[in-house]
Amino acid sequence: MKQKLLVVAVLFCLFSTFITAQTEKGKFSISGRSSIEGAYFSNRVYGDNISIGDREAMDIDGYSFSITPSLSYFVIDNFSIGGQATFSIADGDYQSKTTEFILMPTVAYYFLKDKTVRPFVALGAGYANVSMGNMSFSGFTWAGGIGAAFFVSNNISIDLMAEYAELSTRTSDNSDYKYSTKGLGGSVGLSVYF
Repeated sequence: MKQKLLVVAVLFCLFSTFITAQTEKGKFSISGRSSIEGAYFSNRVYGDNISIGDREAMDIDGYSFSITPSLSYFVIDNFSIGGQATFSIADGDYQSKTTEFILMPTVAYYFLKDKTVRPFVALGAGYANVSMGNMSFSGFTWAGGIGAAFFVSNNISIDLMAEYAELSTRTSDNSDYKYSTKGLGGSVGLSVYF
């Protein structure tokens, strides 16, 4: 019986919503986010009047995945500076394999001090490298977003974020070839504060 009470007490302490100063000056945050687009997909076309050639051309399989680890330091209460690295990969019948590697210094500001749900804004800019088939592009990228950190314990949060990003790159061997992309996306992550 004492063991059960001890386990319940430990779990209560770990997952209580009593929040104190996670984002105060001098604290660190380690985070990992994964893009919502991380998925495997399989598209199939059906119908009586579709030729075998058309069906094979339209039936596609593929996958995409993205992960973003980051480290931040709170220079003043609720304001952090840090950096993140993003690795993403996409491959499928419809395209050649594409990989992206991004290094980006970041800043973030958190609102509603000492609350269980803490909205935040984040901004970053940095370097991107994109490989598509046998071509490689490198250049500038930036991103900005809004989100919310849901604190499940004193030092752990689940983070939801909507983000707009732009990337503008060119090949190193032929400056006539350029690759750019921009768009809005979402992510979910986990952060630890210490």
